Amino acid sequence: MPSTRSVISLFVAALIGTLALAVPTGTTEAHSGTQSYVYLEIYDDAIFGRVEYPITDLNRVVGFDVDEDDIDAALTDLEAQRERLVEYTSEHLTLYPTDGAPGDWTFEFTEVSTLEESSGNYGILSFEIEQRFDPTPRVFNIDYDGIIEGDGDRDAFLLIATDFGSGTFNNEAGTFLRFTSGTTSQVVDLDDSSFWKGVRGTIGLGVEHIRIGTDHILFVMALVLPAAMVFTRRRTDDSADEPRGVWEPSASFTSSLWRVLKIVTMFTVAHSITLAIGGFEVLELSPRLVESIIAISIAIAALHNIRPIWANKEWMMAFGFGLFHGFGFAGLLSELGLTRSNRFVSLLGFNIGVEIGQAAIILMIFPILFLMRRTRAFVPLMNIGSVVLALVALAWATERIFDYDTDVNALVDPVLRWPRSALVLLAVLACAAGLYAYDRSRGALRPVVAAESDDPPAAADDRADELIDA
Repeated sequence: MPSTRSVISLFVAALIGTLALAVPTGTTEAHSGTQSYVYLEIYDDAIFGRVEYPITDLNRVVGFDVDEDDIDAALTDLEAQRERLVEYTSEHLTLYPTDGAPGDWTFEFTEVSTLEESSGNYGILSFEIEQRFDPTPRVFNIDYDGIIEGDGDRDAFLLIATDFGSGTFNNEAGTFLRFTSGTTSQVVDLDDSSFWKGVRGTIGLGVEHIRIGTDHILFVMALVLPAAMVFTRRRTDDSADEPRGVWEPSASFTSSLWRVLKIVTMFTVAHSITLAIGGFEVLELSPRLVESIIAISIAIAALHNIRPIWANKEWMMAFGFGLFHGFGFAGLLSELGLTRSNRFVSLLGFNIGVEIGQAAIILMIFPILFLMRRTRAFVPLMNIGSVVLALVALAWATERIFDYDTDVNALVDPVLRWPRSALVLLAVLACAAGLYAYDRSRGALRPVVAAESDDPPAAADDRADELIDA
């Protein structure tokens, strides 16, 4: 049974996992409601962007007639007034080379959209520079006085949303430049860039995706819930009844860890394959199909814990469904435009970040599972947790297949939102240690599956398979 040193080691492992995900990778401040924002996405050969206007300012300063309260009605109004929005933006936003003049670069305006914020709703107009570059200049001019020209008390911000050279990806709040009534012409200088900044940025993006990616977190949780157990078939008494399947505590820390490593390795191999296939556009699947299968994979993995299908071979599920999770990762990178710059390095860095995030989650979960595996409460709690995971996953599947909002995220997100999720896990770890100590004091700890102490992990798994097939 675990010594005091082992218990302390488990707490340290959980703390390491917590700290690994605690490193901030970006800001998430909401819009103020009183400023407009210009976002730029800088790629190897192109510049994309968008302008976000407070709807109240569009109405008050520019004379638009857009619903300020209903976000759906606001989108309808903006689409009806798209021509005016394009004309206004063309007059008040200009990008051009430092050795050129306004008008050298021309805009193609694309999507009109809206953004709902607690401080006030925004109207958005996306654009791209029609010229293509080889390579894109790292220094150029920008003039912007939208809204400011009609209200000198207003200001605006330029944000670099995406730029491999500076390691910036999916930036929503990190301000780069500020425009005021006295400063409407600025120089965008991105010369402080390097290859390694880009690599670090893609790794951070991978970690961030796991940290906020509830479906991937729940899939990993469902897979590793029985990792410290072995499914065996044994008779309940001396009668001739058929053996019944039961989860029993694994023989050792080593065998449990080996099982986790097999699951994680197969999941990593699988999603790396399809991340590359999708990232290099060899094969693209419908995002709706991929996201639906990801939700279903969580439900199957969770229900497997209650009635095992691939008992003690969860790595098979990890590999099979991991292929679809990889397409999900690739779809995310495509949406962010990450594969437009240094594609191979971006895919590699993102994948490394995913593995770091995944390892951190397992470092937090595995100590709980190992501590609790011999307690009488573990299997009932595992079954309850699996049912909850399956219900959440089936709700997601319903949303993604039938486009019907079950509002399940309103229940899940508050629990999994960082850093609350880490605090919840640490509290559960403390409860696990208490349950273990209580059962140990009563002599009620469950016996482990018989295994020789010097057996390699593979031998322990083979013996478990023999028990199942007996």
